[in-house]
Amino acid sequence: MIEYTANQYEKAWTGLMVSHPTFGGGVIMRVVATGGKILIPVRFQSGYRKTFTAEEARASLKSLWGRMSARKKPIDQLSDAELQERITEAQQRHDARYQIEEDLEERLSLAAGIPVLAKENFVAGSALAWAF
Repeated sequence: MIEYTANQYEKAWTGLMVSHPTFGGGVIMRVVATGGKILIPVRFQSGYRKTFTAEEARASLKSLWGRMSARKKPIDQLSDAELQERITEAQQRHDARYQIEEDLEERLSLAAGIPVLAKENFVAGSALAWAF
């Protein structure tokens, strides 16, 4: 598995809507590097907040897509109401099973400058779709 830097995680994942099999839809709030670990805090629709290590996040989170998958405003510029709206949208996408397999890994690769091989049928809204 490729080792990515905190800056690459931050560039690739901050503000993304994600799906977790237990906690549902949520939003990656930021990326924090501390004590040699990269931590990824996620806020879920239920109000639950969980901080994943980079390894846990890569293993258990999936990116979500739907109508207008492009990021709107940066996460740090959202009001509380706008943030809650984005989290609610993430839960709706999670409920509709709009997960994109391997998209989080592809976003990391692109942030690190590693070319991602185009697949024959890549998913609209994925990192590859935005790259082309």
